[in-house]
Amino acid sequence: MEWVSNLIGIGIAGTAAVLVAASPSQVSVEPVPDGITPVTQIQPTAPKRHRINVTVTAPEDIKVKQGDRVKVGETLSDRTAQRKTLEARRNQLQIAINQMSLPLPPIQEPPTPSFSEEEAAIAKARNDLALVEREIETAPPLRFKVDYLNIIHDQEKIQKRQRLQEKRIKTQIAIDSAIARLNAAKTRYQQQIYRHSLEMMTYQTNLQRQQYQLASLVKQSQEVEKELAELSIVRFS
Repeated sequence: MEWVSNLIGIGIAGTAAVLVAASPSQVSVEPVPDGITPVTQIQPTAPKRHRINVTVTAPEDIKVKQGDRVKVGETLSDRTAQRKTLEARRNQLQIAINQMSLPLPPIQEPPTPSFSEEEAAIAKARNDLALVEREIETAPPLRFKVDYLNIIHDQEKIQKRQRLQEKRIKTQIAIDSAIARLNAAKTRYQQQIYRHSLEMMTYQTNLQRQQYQLASLVKQSQEVEKELAELSIVRFS
């Protein structure tokens, strides 16, 4: 076998010339006189020798050697190693495509806010304050303009007025506390909205990255399929 090789990139390209033999038969018919059944004689002929030039990347791509007898349809050359490498690469890419095609975990919407509890507490505290102020307004007046006389003679009225003032202060504090709780609840909701917006930005970024990587993998897979389709198998015909 004749073999000439040249280094191309990291592979080997070469041209091999292979002499193969085919086995046709020659049929001869001789004329005979009338009345005699002709006899057909089949005389074997010497196999034909063919010189076939093929370009391969490795010597093992040639599936026959010089002097082999071949039949029609028999493979003379096939890039088996390169084909296996490409098929393995195609399988790896398909696995990566399947994984990359999985949907991203969805981002949960923040719950619908409800401030009914805080608003009810504010309404109750304001109603309590209105009742206390009404009691203060309707409280009986002190009998004397001089304080020490009222302390002596209207002690009960003075104590009631003090209790009402203390109650008024407590209801005002309750209103302020309820308003503070409402504002805190609104602030927490605004923080949830902000975190959700950040999560959506991250989700969109990851989605774009996934789509880009998926498109790249599909393109690589198509290129591998094209290379596989271009790998030729030389058959004797």
